[in-house]
Amino acid sequence: MDIVKICPELGIVMDVDSGLIAEVREDIVMVDLNPVREKVEELEKLAKAFENSLDPRNPPLKTYPGREGVYSIGGIFQGVFFGFWITMAITLLVIILLITLYPNLLY
Repeated sequence: MDIVKICPELGIVMDVDSGLIAEVREDIVMVDLNPVREKVEELEKLAKAFENSLDPRNPPLKTYPGREGVYSIGGIFQGVFFGFWITMAITLLVIILLITLYPNLLY
């Protein structure tokens, strides 16, 4: 929000963004909200990227082109990884149970 003083003696200024001409008043405080607007736009962009990350067909925010579907591939690998280790743990428990119930299977 830039202000140009048209007539400093009379206290007349013009807002450059809107072209509004007004009188300067001592009881009004003017605040530049452009830095706040920039931060809000950045937060909106990050919130949109977070929302897009919930859909596995969308690419991440800062990534190279052609990375569509990376979330779905990651989900598949995560399921395979945990499924493998859970299956191994169940198999180990079954083997331990069989050995304790039927010790003659070892000989």
